[in-house]
Amino acid sequence: MGRPFNTSVENGGVQAAAAMPQPSAPLLMQGDDFSNPDMYVDFLILGNRENYSVRAEKKPILDSNTQLAHMISGAASTTVVDGKFVVRDVDKDNFEIFVRYLETKFIKFHSATHMLQILELASRFQCRQLEIHCVKELDSSLSTAHVLEVFRALWYYNSVSVSATLSAIQKKKRRGKRKDKPEAPLTPEEYFAALLNNCLQMIDMHAEEVFAKETMQALRFEELEMIAKRDALQMSSEIVLLDLLARWSREECLRKNLELSAENRRRVLGALCYTPRYLTMARKEFENAKDRVELLDPIESKLVEDVLNGKKMSSLTPEQQSMVANFRKQRPAFAPMPIQLSARSNPKNYPKKMRKAAEENQTDDRSCCDRLVITFVSIFACVFD
Repeated sequence: MGRPFNTSVENGGVQAAAAMPQPSAPLLMQGDDFSNPDMYVDFLILGNRENYSVRAEKKPILDSNTQLAHMISGAASTTVVDGKFVVRDVDKDNFEIFVRYLETKFIKFHSATHMLQILELASRFQCRQLEIHCVKELDSSLSTAHVLEVFRALWYYNSVSVSATLSAIQKKKRRGKRKDKPEAPLTPEEYFAALLNNCLQMIDMHAEEVFAKETMQALRFEELEMIAKRDALQMSSEIVLLDLLARWSREECLRKNLELSAENRRRVLGALCYTPRYLTMARKEFENAKDRVELLDPIESKLVEDVLNGKKMSSLTPEQQSMVANFRKQRPAFAPMPIQLSARSNPKNYPKKMRKAAEENQTDDRSCCDRLVITFVSIFACVFD
């Protein structure tokens, strides 16, 4: 480091140097030198035509306990080229945003699609904190405009069933009310399933609007099945669901190079042909629908017509009795409540009647469980009496 001008002993400047104002900040130490390569780590992103380099602070990456931390700590599968750690199959801009999040714990999303892209990166590199943050942001901005996009993306992450997640959340909330057992945090997998549940809940509430979207016709069978079998779809008529199945079956036959026959359309739909509640429709409504597409075979259609015409049905097989009972079942007046993951899914944002109906359903479920427990206790009491 060079000396200040005219402060050497031979120039008599020792006193002047002592009188000079001292810097308020500490001097730059050797370990703080920003040119020190040990402070940074470089990632090499392999692209189709060219490669890209992203530099990050080493300590935050190591502290993140993500796959990137394991990579620079010397994981066996790590590839290093010219001192740079190779990362494959990522978007360079999103990867840099991800790295900056690890450094600053801050991220700004541009859209729901962008959130899903970052969620994929967070899941791939096992950044649990960012996974949960993405899920909360997706729930906060969830709308009918992109609910299907989020729903389809979550199929990749959904390793926990929706019903199991609902049960787990309810148990944790009950434990959270007890002082001796605080509420346990949810895992990222449970967050994924909770968001999937909220997507389905929004589809329930806005079934007619969502079913009219062209994206519905591009769903895989498993995705369509999860939606079509929902009990609380809010529709003005079962024709809405029937029309959706008719459009989807046509597109599926075209995708599989099948003849557009009624038989082939029933085959690609499988049991989904029986999801509309046909016996809640008016007779003329059913006849008009049958003229457009025959989701039921002739025997089944005749059975529905006879019931709608008020004919007394006798000597029905157990299968036919079950089918008639399902076709007659009325849908609930309200969709279920979502799981609260953000301000949007707060119960206070939903109609009072809807909240009350959800509470009554939970009470009924608990009553059924209580009756079941009492029954088992009674049986055991008789056995050991």
